Amino acid sequence: MADHALELSFEPSSAAAVVAQWEALKAAGVPSQADHRSMTNSPHVTLVATAAALDDTVVDDARETIGRLLPARIALRGVVMFGQGPRVTLAHLVEPDQALADAAARVRALAPTLRHPVWTPHVTVARRVPRRLLPTALEVLHDTDAPRELVCDRLRWWDPEQALIEDVAVADLG
Repeated sequence: MADHALELSFEPSSAAAVVAQWEALKAAGVPSQADHRSMTNSPHVTLVATAAALDDTVVDDARETIGRLLPARIALRGVVMFGQGPRVTLAHLVEPDQALADAAARVRALAPTLRHPVWTPHVTVARRVPRRLLPTALEVLHDTDAPRELVCDRLRWWDPEQALIEDVAVADLG
């Protein structure tokens, strides 16, 4: 079963910049998020991932604490590699401002049994990349136009038991 999650999603130009990197990796023969066809697949930063259901109090608190901070700008701070086996995940390490980091910590403290007890904010660009393809992947990422920051405009809730993705907070960008 997939994890229940609360995620920050991006406004269209930020999302498009990440998707362009997914597509560039795919075109170069590197596994990327462009290969992932799930209904939940869109560029995002996961705040909470847990096997246990998120109750309404956690979602309501997230709506209040995170929602009031949207839109939020997060700075890209380089590429990070996760994993120790023959295949790894590549992601952009991102740095939220202090208010967003504090709000994320508050929401995470309310969530049951976190998949990752320490939050490492990132935007995944490729999973299951064979180590032999890392030089190619890094070259592709270097050669594509990576933004210096991404703009988060929504907080979404993924409930895999209900197969439901719901925007629980949306920034007013108008």
